[in-house]
Amino acid sequence: MSFNDIYGHEKQVNVLRKTLSQKRIGHAYLFSGIPSIGKKALAVEFARAYNCEKADAVQGSCGTCFSCRKIQKNRHPDFFVVKPEGQFIRIDAIREIQNQMTFKPLEALCRIFIVDDADKMNEEAANALLKTLEEPSFANLIILITSRPYALASTVLSRCLHMRFNPLRQDIVAKLLTEKMGMEQQKALLLAGLSGGSIGRALDLDDEEIISFRQETFDLLAATRKSELFSLIKFTSFLHQDKKKISLALDIIISYFRDALVYKETKKSGTLINQDKLSFIDSVAQRLSGEQILYNIDLVERAERYIKRNSNKLLTLETMAFKLSY
Repeated sequence: MSFNDIYGHEKQVNVLRKTLSQKRIGHAYLFSGIPSIGKKALAVEFARAYNCEKADAVQGSCGTCFSCRKIQKNRHPDFFVVKPEGQFIRIDAIREIQNQMTFKPLEALCRIFIVDDADKMNEEAANALLKTLEEPSFANLIILITSRPYALASTVLSRCLHMRFNPLRQDIVAKLLTEKMGMEQQKALLLAGLSGGSIGRALDLDDEEIISFRQETFDLLAATRKSELFSLIKFTSFLHQDKKKISLALDIIISYFRDALVYKETKKSGTLINQDKLSFIDSVAQRLSGEQILYNIDLVERAERYIKRNSNKLLTLETMAFKLSY
């Protein structure tokens, strides 16, 4: 693996390439962004490139030298990954970092600590880490990774170089799924469109139960009519029956209407998320105006936001279902 194998984060990669070429490495970094978009992959590659015996600032790590192979297998004596034990990262894990920092690196140019899900440090652990960040030691680097930077103390945030990671574009997720996972193109585009920019979520959606759930959602949406009260009630009941899948169902519905809008304007199916549902999409594009489709998208997005804020789920879904144009 090298920097060239990192998908969709060119800005962050270029910043790290520059720091390596200029040998101006900070003592602590914070990588933040939604889960499973490549933050940890880039942190590990940065660690490899920093200590690679054949390092190239543009390419990154060579992947073949002794140091690269040890880090790849997580067996390097100067490379550590700290993760939560249960719900929290406890103070013992941070004390181990502090203990290791008192010694010179055994083999590497720099000893590197990656703290994954750093927002899960308990109060004692966070306070201990803060002391470490306030007194940076030579030849040690800490990289904090989090999807919730707002959950970290401001004093911790202020002592790290903060790199924000945006959700991956749909085409980037699809490319990764096809090139790295060997997935069929149409399926990759579908999962990428529903992933919200997270490769991890795209892989989680590659499940027969999820695929079946998507089909049910489409079938019910296609059968729902404003003039048929029973169909509206049936649709709402389906969305509410599995509370863990409400967000997924709403994402599926949004993708359906977005496809309808794109197809209405372009009559091209190549960029649609739900290419296998072209007949459904075409029927909506013909039946509804552009303004109605945009209103539907906004309506579903608002329902999703309200539910995330712990509004009454059933009432929110009923309101949405009765207001949608079908």
